[in-house]
Amino acid sequence: MKGYTSIFSKIIKFVIIILIVDVLLGVVSNHVFFLQETGKYARANHAIYETEAEVLIFGSSHAHRHYVPEVLEKQLNTTAYNVGAEGQQLLYHLALQEMLLKRSTPGLFILNIDEDFLYSSDIAYDRLNDLHPYYNEFKDELRPLFRLNSKFIDVEMFFKSYLLNSTIIHILRYYASPQKDYKGYRPLHGTLRKDQINSHLINVNDQDQEIDENFVSALRQFIDNSKSNNIDLVFVISPTLRKISSDNKSLTLINEIADKEEIRVLDFSQDKNFNNRLDLFHDPSHLNDKGARYFTKLVSEHINQ
Repeated sequence: MKGYTSIFSKIIKFVIIILIVDVLLGVVSNHVFFLQETGKYARANHAIYETEAEVLIFGSSHAHRHYVPEVLEKQLNTTAYNVGAEGQQLLYHLALQEMLLKRSTPGLFILNIDEDFLYSSDIAYDRLNDLHPYYNEFKDELRPLFRLNSKFIDVEMFFKSYLLNSTIIHILRYYASPQKDYKGYRPLHGTLRKDQINSHLINVNDQDQEIDENFVSALRQFIDNSKSNNIDLVFVISPTLRKISSDNKSLTLINEIADKEEIRVLDFSQDKNFNNRLDLFHDPSHLNDKGARYFTKLVSEHINQ
């Protein structure tokens, strides 16, 4: 019996040590996290806690790389910030919108629409890990989204080291090599060559894709949040090197929702000013800085109308 008591005592001490280490690591990591000045987390922090910009641009890399706040500000005589995040989809954008709305109420949201936004994607759920550091402060906003991927999210988030473990590498990376941006926009330089096109363009059979109802709900909630806060909302489809298929189920449904909700859609995917214009693209999917500035100017002109 004495032996069992000794083993139990050691287990208790070990657990206590683990918890103390976890708390200490969490405190240090959390402090360092909010001291970041560059990188994707610094941009998210700025959007959630600091920016007072009247125009905010949401979306994946097509938002992050295609919208130049400087041009929007000049054309619209306002303030702007690009909160686009590479690789992130609707669940992330909804969470970011709801977190920043707790502090500020901008005048206009621009949501850059990717044609595959509503298609099922495990990556879209996995990349919500980027929002773990905000969980304790924004549980009401984040718990419903995190629970889509894990029913035990509250248990997981109890451990501070787990809460921040996906960010440590990025924190160190951005400290070692600062990632310069211009009010959230990061330009791409260089021009696409003809020999780069076919090697990057992949034909995906749209019929093999399935609509994820969670993404549909996220889009509807993004619209509802904008309306309930009296914020204007515009959907924009970025220019493409090649025209998007007319039978894209995801894009068709997005347009149907936008039409029903009376959300204006600015579709540049068929714009002849960009289709096959290699000089305006950095790669088959993204505009270079020259193309981004031209595109942002056109978007501004449409919004002004």
